[in-house]
Amino acid sequence: MTGSPPLNLNLASRPLRNRRLYRTSVRALAGLLAVLAVLAVLVVLKTGGEASRLKAANAGTRRLQAEAGREEKRLRADVDRETKLSRDRVDLANRLIRRKMFSWTGLLTELEKALPGPSYISALTPSFTPEGAVALQMRVTSRSLDDLLVFLNGLTAGGFKDVKAGGEQRSDDGRLIAEISATYERTL
Repeated sequence: MTGSPPLNLNLASRPLRNRRLYRTSVRALAGLLAVLAVLAVLVVLKTGGEASRLKAANAGTRRLQAEAGREEKRLRADVDRETKLSRDRVDLANRLIRRKMFSWTGLLTELEKALPGPSYISALTPSFTPEGAVALQMRVTSRSLDDLLVFLNGLTAGGFKDVKAGGEQRSDDGRLIAEISATYERTL
């Protein structure tokens, strides 16, 4: 047993024919795998090139975004600086325009509407407030306290704000003299 060759037993009725079928199948399968491998390599090379182009484009876009952000910050700082520099001039111009456009006849008409017949204003001192309203200091002479109350209620009804009376005194002829302060805001 040691010196004899092993027996090759093939029990198929047509052994070469069966081997050809298997060899052909194996070769076709190997060819198909080779084609698929070549296609896979081509796809990897193509997508790898596109991926590197996309990475480069993405880096360029990020660089542009960072540059745009720096430019926006610089422009914002310039606008803030110019706004601070011109704010005082703009506020002054707005105050002058408000004073120029103020309707003194409207104010005097409202005072006349509120003033009862036997009363009169003996002193009037207007001054502009920072908000654009007019602060009034008046000295009103009335026959009685009732006339003064009618005037105060008329001022309140006429849109005057912060109406305050004080410093009442009687004149030599018995009339009531009162110091009144009020704020008048123009209506547009």
